[in-house]
Amino acid sequence: MAQTAAENGVPQAPAFFRMTPREIHYALTVCQARARQQAKQSLLLARYMALAVHDPARLPDALPDPPASPMTGEQMKQRLLAWRRKETT
Repeated sequence: MAQTAAENGVPQAPAFFRMTPREIHYALTVCQARARQQAKQSLLLARYMALAVHDPARLPDALPDPPASPMTGEQMKQRLLAWRRKETT
């Protein structure tokens, strides 16, 4: 099962067997959010490329800030747990 998860791009797939169901859900939620973010960034890049080729005068002067560096599993867990605590209070 871990092999299938790893082949599908799930980071830290072998660690799933040491996680609780809630932690697995959080990890998969983060993975899905990253995929959505990558899709948005790809679309933005495609738009910039189209502007650069077809109408360079419409290009913005500065590109947006680069995305934050990838988080480790422990950092994701801490951030999700902090968010959860904030939502339940």
